[in-house]
Formats: sequence, C-alpha cells, structure tokens
Amino acid sequence: MFRKVAQALIFFGVTLTLWSCGVLPGPTPTSGQAPKREATEIGPYYYYTRSRLMRSRGEVGGAIELLRQAAERDPDSMFLKKELAQLYLRHNDYHSALTIAEQLVEKDPEHVPSLIMLGGIYSTLNQHTEAISAYDKALASDPTSEQVHVLLGMAYVKSKDLEKAMAVFQNLIEVNPTSFPGHFHLGTVCAALASYDAAEAAFLTCLELKPDYDQTRFELINVYEATQRDDKVVDTYKEILDNHPDNIKAAVGLGHFYLKTGRSDEADDVFDELKLRSGFNSLVIKQIALIYLDQKKYQEAAETLETLLNEDQDKPEVHYFLGMAFEGLQKADEAIAAYGKVPEGSGYYRSAIVHLSFLYQETGQGDKAVHLMNQALERAPKEPELYLFLGALYEDMGRYDEAIETLKQGLDLQLGDMRLRFRLGVIYDKAGNKDACIQEMKGVIEAEPNHAEALNYLGYTYADLGTNLEEAEGLIKRAMTEKPKDGYITDSLGWVYYKQGRYEEAVKYLEEAVKLVPDDATILEHLGDAHMKTNDPGKALDYYNKALKNKKEDSESLKEKIESVKKKISQDA
Repeated sequence: MFRKVAQALIFFGVTLTLWSCGVLPGPTPTSGQAPKREATEIGPYYYYTRSRLMRSRGEVGGAIELLRQAAERDPDSMFLKKELAQLYLRHNDYHSALTIAEQLVEKDPEHVPSLIMLGGIYSTLNQHTEAISAYDKALASDPTSEQVHVLLGMAYVKSKDLEKAMAVFQNLIEVNPTSFPGHFHLGTVCAALASYDAAEAAFLTCLELKPDYDQTRFELINVYEATQRDDKVVDTYKEILDNHPDNIKAAVGLGHFYLKTGRSDEADDVFDELKLRSGFNSLVIKQIALIYLDQKKYQEAAETLETLLNEDQDKPEVHYFLGMAFEGLQKADEAIAAYGKVPEGSGYYRSAIVHLSFLYQETGQGDKAVHLMNQALERAPKEPELYLFLGALYEDMGRYDEAIETLKQGLDLQLGDMRLRFRLGVIYDKAGNKDACIQEMKGVIEAEPNHAEALNYLGYTYADLGTNLEEAEGLIKRAMTEKPKDGYITDSLGWVYYKQGRYEEAVKYLEEAVKLVPDDATILEHLGDAHMKTNDPGKALDYYNKALKNKKEDSESLKEKIESVKKKISQDA
C-alpha cells in the first residue's frame, strides 16, 4: 500500500513540476504545438521536458543536446526546430542556428517568424545582403508589420545604404502614421544623411507620440549641435533636466556643451550642482574631470581628480588622468609623480609608462626614457605598440638607426602590422633613405590599398622629388577620398599641382589646406610659393611671414625668400 501511495505522490510531484515549467501533456507538435507523450517508448516529449528543466536551471549546453534528440524523434515539428534554434542562439552558436532557420524557411517560405529569425542570424553574422533578402520576404508576407519594417530598415543601415533605409521607414509611416519606431529611426537616418530639417521634424513627431522619452531629446540635441543652434541645445538639455533633475547624462552633456562653447562659469555651476545631486558620487566626479581634460581645462581637471584621491589613493585610473592634467599644465615633475603611482597590474600601466618615457625624454633624461620603455618591452615583448613608442623615442632623439632596428624587431614579431611598417618608412625618409621609404610605403599600400596616410606620404614624396607626378596625383586623390577634410593631404595635392606647373589649381588647394591647418609652417610656405608663381608677391610675402612665425628650425631659406620678395615688391613699386 505504502509503495502505491509513494508512486502516486511521485506522479503528483512530476505533474506539479511540469505545470511549473509551463509543460503539459498534449498532442504531437507539427506546426507550433508542444510534443505529445509517447505511451510505449521514450519519445520527443521526454527529451523536450528534460530540456526545459535543464534550461530553467541555466544548463544551456545540456538543454541543447536533449532538445536536439527531441527534434530527431519528431523531425516534422517546426516548434521543436524553432526552440532548438533559439537555444543555439542563446549559446552563441549562430551557424547551427542558421542551419535550422534555413530548414524552417525551406519548409514554409512565407512563415514570418522563421524569416525574422533567419534575417536576425544573418545580421549577427554580418551577412547583410542575406538579412535584407529574408526581411524583404517577411515584409511581402506581412506588409503592415512594424517589427519587420524596423528590422529591414536597420539591416539597410548596417549595410550603409541609408537612402534605402530611409525609404523603408517612410513606408512604415505611410502604413502606420503613429509608428513611434518609424519616426524615430527615420530621424536618425535623416540626421546621418545631414538632412537636418527632416530629422528635426521626425523627432518632434516622436515627442508628440511619446513626450516622456528623453532619448528623442538627446537625438534632437545632436541635430541642433550639427546646425549650430546653441540656444536650442541648451533649452533641450534644460527641458530634460526640468522633467528629470537627476538625469546625469543630461547634466554632464549640458556642462560639456557650455565648456565647448566657452561658457566656463555656467559649466562650473552645472557640474557643482551635479556633484551635490549625486552625493559626490566618485564615478560622476571622474566623468566631470574627464570632460575638463577633454576640453583642455587642465587646472579644473587636476583639482577635480585630486578631490577623488583625497578620499581614496588606491585609484590607478585617477593617478593616470591626473598625470595627463599635469602634462597639460606643463608640470612635468608632478606628471611624472602621478604616472609613477599607477601600479603594474593596472590596465593603465602601459600607457603610464609611455607617458613617463616621453616626459623623461622631454626633460633631458633620454637614456632613462629608453631604459623604461625597454623594461616595458621585456615584460610584454609581443605588444606592437611598445615597439612603435620606443621607435618614436629614438626618432625624437634623432637616433634613426636604433629607431629603424626597433621597428624591424617589431615587424619580425608582427609581420602584418602596417602601423610599424608605415612608421619605418617615415624614419627611413628622415634618415635620408628615400628609396627605402618608398619601398615601405608601397608595401603598406599593397597590404592596405585604402591606407590614407601611406597614399599621401608616397604621393607627397614623389611630388617633393619632382618624379612620377601623375602617379603622385592619383595616390593623393585616393587619400583624399578616404580623408576629404585632412589639411595635410589637401596640401599634398596642391603641392603636386605646383610641381606640375598648374599654379592656379595649386593656390586653390593650398588655400583650403591653410583653412584646415592654419599654423603649419610648411603649408603656409607652399602657399607663398604658389602665390609667387601667380605673380602675387604681396600675398606671397604675407604667407612667408606667417610661415616664419610658425617655423621652429631651419628657417634660413625662408628668410632668404622673404628678403627676395621684399626686393621684388620694392622694385615693382
């Protein structure tokens, strides 16, 4: 009798367990239902149930194996396949999940949830074309789905096809004029396309739909900053803070904006209030200090960081950032002391060593700097950055042979590191070995055809030598495609035109270069040279004088040009 009662209790307990897991006996799943219980043999129900129990305990690997066995025993069950695919995704096994998702779509090509799953897996694997195809099919099956529209639009964003993304979100708004995701994503895409009026209109509609969603206001702030509407930026930050006074992101953003626009007193007021509201939270104070540091407010940064160290000296990152603040204040001894307090086990240690080394070098302790960097290399001999920094130390000290040897050692360990190879080419150039420089730059470009710096360097080198000018022009134009607003690349193109005798075009690009980099002596001198060729000695003299003010060394030839131009102007008068 006792045995029968015990069996009954066990059965009752199992039943309760199944109820608690949301699993109840039912018919065999073939298109979305849970699997049926087999009476005479261990069937899919047993494996499915055990899989659910293991999943509830976080044992994903075991749950996958059991669910895989369940799916094998009922191969027609779409439900089991979908469950298994989702488990694979939770386990980050995207390729196994992809295989199953493709099977599901093959079985029912118009099943929207399966197409969404397939598109999501493709997107995670960065197979954007395939993801777009899957979402397109899902949208064809359910043309009013907000979810599918958003997924398709974001797939286009990931593939950098913003025009098509915009069209998808516009279509969603036509289908559903009150779709908040539609307006929000349309706004972000329009902003990325610099269609700021359209972006603003979309975000304002979002605020009508969801007035309390502050992320919309942050997006609007980005639009207002891009269009230089400072009052709108401030008003929008204040609107967020009026609604949510403890919004740290808004307070930090407003203070940062005040600093960027030269309103330091208002920034200090915002940060002081933020410190009080946060209860002098150390993370908030550190964030404020980093903003001061970013805006080159080194004294304020140092004072803010020192308040953190008054509470707790055991903060490696604070010592590191304090060292940066002291560097900005040109207080080398204090910076060296701060960096020296960063312990070896800290994630900031290597960067602190680099800063220390260059400080030692700047203060006339070059041997100590090299010794310190070599010690760092002994601890981490496979770190390419350390070879770069040691090479840069030697370069700054004019010890080019040692710099070259250091970079070659780094390349022996990291053959494919084009940063090392590019720097090696630069130092060959400084050492007077133009042929070796050209070979290294060609090697960088062969490995990375869009390497803007190498394209520009090689093109400028040709221009400076007066050889291969047509090739030089092509190289520099390729560099400009990658970095269209780079003043040094723009100067290189102007200098190529100068060497080709195309002086009007040279003036045009060199003037643009000066706008981008106003204080570079070489660019200013190039523009002076170009104005001389276009018979405008007055402008040439102006730019030569500006160049001389910014020239730190080797100014004799520039002084001779100035005297020559003065004589010409005097004679012409």
